[in-house]
Amino acid sequence: MSNSKVSPLAETAIFVALALILSLFSINYAQTFYMELTVIPLLLLAIRRGAVWGVVAGLVYGLLAIVLGQVTMLSLPQGILEYIVAPASLGIAGLFNTKKQAKFSTVVFAVLLGVFVKYFFHFVAGIIFWGQYAWKGWSVWLYVLITQGISAIVTALAALVILGIIYKAAPGLFIAKK
Repeated sequence: MSNSKVSPLAETAIFVALALILSLFSINYAQTFYMELTVIPLLLLAIRRGAVWGVVAGLVYGLLAIVLGQVTMLSLPQGILEYIVAPASLGIAGLFNTKKQAKFSTVVFAVLLGVFVKYFFHFVAGIIFWGQYAWKGWSVWLYVLITQGISAIVTALAALVILGIIYKAAPGLFIAKK
């Protein structure tokens, strides 16, 4: 393996491990509203290394979460959509990867894009698989929009605050040094 692949591969492993550790501290209220701290290292890696490494990290994280039994899987299609496709989609934040200098506005756009795309897949899964759990008298669409929308907003805000603190302290972390 060439030296050019060792560093991103090692970083990916470290960031996935951090995401798995943070998954133990994510806030989940009655299986309805949640704040996922796991997105923070995955988004940082995507911004740092680009979309390909971001997607790989999200994919590996999702597969490990399934293997470790950290997921609620109703069916195989739901599991694939919510625990493989959704975390892998965070990698799209890597489209904001910069080689020379990361501006905080870039980080903000990357976080918002990554979280929005991830929660789009959770929204779709909610409509297809979780509609039976809608609150009495609520349409499935509105129930899923409210629950996933609040979860997405809270997750994005937490990611923005924590990545903002990291950016303020060490902006160089957002730039890969090959």
